[in-house]
Amino acid sequence: MIIQNMLRLFTFHISLLTFVFCAFSQGNESGDDFIPVNKEVKHSTVFGVMGMNEVYDSYISPYAFNDGVDFRVQRETARMTKLWGGRVSNQSFIDVNVSSDLMTEGGPEWYTAGLRYGQGWLYNFHDCNVVNPAEHSARKWNYAAGLQASGYLGGVYYDRSGNNPGQIKFDVTVNATGILAYTIHRRKHRPIVLSYQLTFPLMGIAFSPNYGQSYYEIFELDNNDHNAVFVNTFNMPSNRHRFLVDIPIRRGELRLGYDVQINQAKINNLEYYNHSIDFVIGFTKYFTRR
Repeated sequence: MIIQNMLRLFTFHISLLTFVFCAFSQGNESGDDFIPVNKEVKHSTVFGVMGMNEVYDSYISPYAFNDGVDFRVQRETARMTKLWGGRVSNQSFIDVNVSSDLMTEGGPEWYTAGLRYGQGWLYNFHDCNVVNPAEHSARKWNYAAGLQASGYLGGVYYDRSGNNPGQIKFDVTVNATGILAYTIHRRKHRPIVLSYQLTFPLMGIAFSPNYGQSYYEIFELDNNDHNAVFVNTFNMPSNRHRFLVDIPIRRGELRLGYDVQINQAKINNLEYYNHSIDFVIGFTKYFTRR
């Protein structure tokens, strides 16, 4: 069901993106002065609207919930550094989301919420960069790849489960991440930039109760049972995808796109997944640092 709903939502959003793209494709003429690459800082804030999600946690319930709504806020800051001859960019990333899944009867039953923070360093494979590719190169394609340190704190709550109504989610991971940017150069107008970013965990540590273990045993009786678990790409096959288009508007840019997150794990004989897709809209601004 969620796949069909996502396809319908995807079709609607593609139509909306096409309309907005055409409406702003003429943009404003660029009269900005040249700014040294390592002095620029990009700030971007987007809001996830009309999102959908699917949640399953075997520790709480044997049922999956696939008619949920998802709300998301993301804050990104990116800049070039002097590392490796000035080709390494830094990206800090904050993602906050809240979702609620609706049963056919009885109203909201399942709630999830979480905060993820990431700090990444990416090597840019050309003299230009993915922080602001539109301003510093005539190249159409720019790409960068590197590592990201990430931490997540959240939880899942099911208000109709008597024994184990909630589940804490916590992990610290080292992720692989890569960005591909395509610049649409336009005569007398500021360029439009399309970008795609993929992030997935390589290794880390995650918290999880063991199979059949209660939180009372963990926190009150102090009976630890393999609750700090080593995770990797195989037992936590999660990945996050960001499809974005930055359209020039006045001194900034309108940012539109999709955020797709597939968060899942199978540890301590427990299975969990939280799949979400959000249409995101927001703004990007560039600042000069001293």
